[in-house]
Amino acid sequence: MEKLKSKRIAVAMSGGVDSSVCALILKQKGFDVFGITMKTIEGSKCCSIEDIHHAKKVAKQLGIKHHIIDLKEIFEKEVIDYFVKESLKGKNPNPCVPCNRKVKFGALVEEAKKLGAEIVATGHYAIIEKNEKLVLKRPVDIKKDQSYVLSMLPKKTFKNLMFPLGKYTKKEVRKIAKENNLTVYDKKETQDLCFLDKPKGDFIEEKVGGVKKGKIIDKEGNLLGNHYGHFHFTIGQRKGLNLVGHKRYYVCDIIPEKNLVVVSGKEDLFKKSFYVSGLNWVSIDKPEKEFEADVIIRNKMMPTPARLIPEKNKIKVIPKNPVWGVSSGQIAVFIKGDVVLGGGWIN
Repeated sequence: MEKLKSKRIAVAMSGGVDSSVCALILKQKGFDVFGITMKTIEGSKCCSIEDIHHAKKVAKQLGIKHHIIDLKEIFEKEVIDYFVKESLKGKNPNPCVPCNRKVKFGALVEEAKKLGAEIVATGHYAIIEKNEKLVLKRPVDIKKDQSYVLSMLPKKTFKNLMFPLGKYTKKEVRKIAKENNLTVYDKKETQDLCFLDKPKGDFIEEKVGGVKKGKIIDKEGNLLGNHYGHFHFTIGQRKGLNLVGHKRYYVCDIIPEKNLVVVSGKEDLFKKSFYVSGLNWVSIDKPEKEFEADVIIRNKMMPTPARLIPEKNKIKVIPKNPVWGVSSGQIAVFIKGDVVLGGGWIN
């Protein structure tokens, strides 16, 4: 970190405790820092008017300049449109990935550069090591690990990023905020997708309209019920099926072209293998031979040992034990120890 003292740093401030402490730590260490906050859409639970107010207040308290950047247009196109389109295809999209690539670490970083920043720091819980090779690592506080979605950022993006909180726990971060009288020290976190102000299916229905009634069937094709939009459902879903009188079912497949939702018993959602494409390697070069690593297919999931077999532009993943709830549209991340190798899209 000392090597960067001569560089100007923009801190992406969301108005929460993590990014506020990130700015505080860098300011206390003597860095030339300013804050930058993106404005997206009305009703967002992240970067809302209230969040912007908090960010501006903290920046004033720290004695640093603060800038607001309007990214509504690109957020609508790259995040919300993507989320709706992928959901209509029957997938379970992860909008945090395109948001990171196109918005937070894309458009926002470019705006920061225009304001004179050479480095952009964020309050993400992850670690970047820049020695002979750039390496992305999981943070000290595994419960707050955000390397899962960061794994899909292009390797070159990390060269001008800093994650000062990677070696802190969330408890320590809140303590630092409180000890320094930051008003956001006890601010609650946003857990759901930031732009959803209603259930996922209702949000999409509002966007597309003209919803057609469809069927809910079992694997044998027996009619069990009806639905009003397959995009209301995700793989592994149990609640909300409204199959009165039937045994406990889980969504195991969504067939958008036939407007069908297929359900089965929980045991049918275990996968002995699956494929990952759209691969992004961060801490290693593209592998050419079979190797072993742990895989994570959901954020906060415990890593699962697996064999990874390269096949042209995709990877065949063979977990040591069958994995439950593998869902197209989500990402799989490969790790070894605390090193994040890379990731890709499950298909």
